Amino acid sequence: MTWPGTGESGDATSRRYKIKAGCLRRSMTPYQIAAVHRHLTDDSGTADASVLLIGYGGQVRAVPPGQTAVAQRDVVMKAVYQTAWSDESDDAARLAWVRELYRDVYGETGGVPVPGEVNDGSYINYPDVDLLDPAWNTSGVSAHQLYYKDDLPRLRRMKARWDPRGTFRHALSL
Repeated sequence: MTWPGTGESGDATSRRYKIKAGCLRRSMTPYQIAAVHRHLTDDSGTADASVLLIGYGGQVRAVPPGQTAVAQRDVVMKAVYQTAWSDESDDAARLAWVRELYRDVYGETGGVPVPGEVNDGSYINYPDVDLLDPAWNTSGVSAHQLYYKDDLPRLRRMKARWDPRGTFRHALSL
């Protein structure tokens, strides 16, 4: 199966998309499941709006967090919240849908997957500038902390060493 909007489908018209992610240490809470259900059944999404639960763990746990850029080594799933569309006029509605879904799923932790008993931050392969925005992230936990946790200082040192001029940067750069 291919995922529309990610370039895998071959459909050149479905190139607009927004992906958000959360790492889970265990199954979602009843609150989170209810939020997912509410948004997937409220008729505001489309067939190209989805929540994917991707099994994670196994040998990933064999490598200590400080050995790689991915700090989430004890998670069992990655949750991916996404929507895809082709018409620019749908931008506001599609972005609102996925942003509100994400905020509601993580409503108990400030709208984002703050590391704790259930959640364990986010996954940088799905960069999400909304994590920088205090309108969507009211947790008080920075985007960098959500992505890198305790590895953040080490990764900043590596970035300073290998890219001292900041040549390689984007909105979520270290």
